[in-house]
Amino acid sequence: MSLVARVIRKLARISRVCFYRSISTVKPEGKFCSVAPVLCEGKGCVTVGDGTIFGFIEDADFWTSYEFLNPRNADSKISIGKNCKICNRFTAVSEGDGIEMGDNVLVGSSVTVLDSDFHEIDPERRVGGTPKTGKVFVGDNVWIGDRVMILKGSSIGKNSIVAAGAVVSGEFPPNVIIGGIPAKVIREIGG
Repeated sequence: MSLVARVIRKLARISRVCFYRSISTVKPEGKFCSVAPVLCEGKGCVTVGDGTIFGFIEDADFWTSYEFLNPRNADSKISIGKNCKICNRFTAVSEGDGIEMGDNVLVGSSVTVLDSDFHEIDPERRVGGTPKTGKVFVGDNVWIGDRVMILKGSSIGKNSIVAAGAVVSGEFPPNVIIGGIPAKVIREIGG
């Protein structure tokens, strides 16, 4: 690639990152790197640990996607630890008890994390009702594959791996590989 093309790519990337930062309604706390644009919308707070990197330039849809962090309510919290690597099209939406990710977490492309059902099941109360919520916890050194969905109340123990395409709901111990729909323990790591 020519020097001119590299300069144009870098300027385009930086301008996208700056644009999304400028239109965000929540300013995240912490020293992190935005390779891809990060849009933070809502009334709550976002905290990101030092050394965390959002986006991967060689990943699919890098030029047409962004990361979305959405602490919807004033008491909603999204907390991401130190030295995490988060690929493109990551979405975290907190409407309830919050989302907490530990340090050194690896997150694949198109991962979604939700701490609420957002609507009640009862058809009479779907609009205006009180949805079920539950804190989401992802332990240190967890590896989350592509296209994973992590639902309210889920807890993933440290050092675990979540297989691509899994739908996680429930509590999982440390040092296991989980996968499937719904996710279940496939096997232990090590030993």
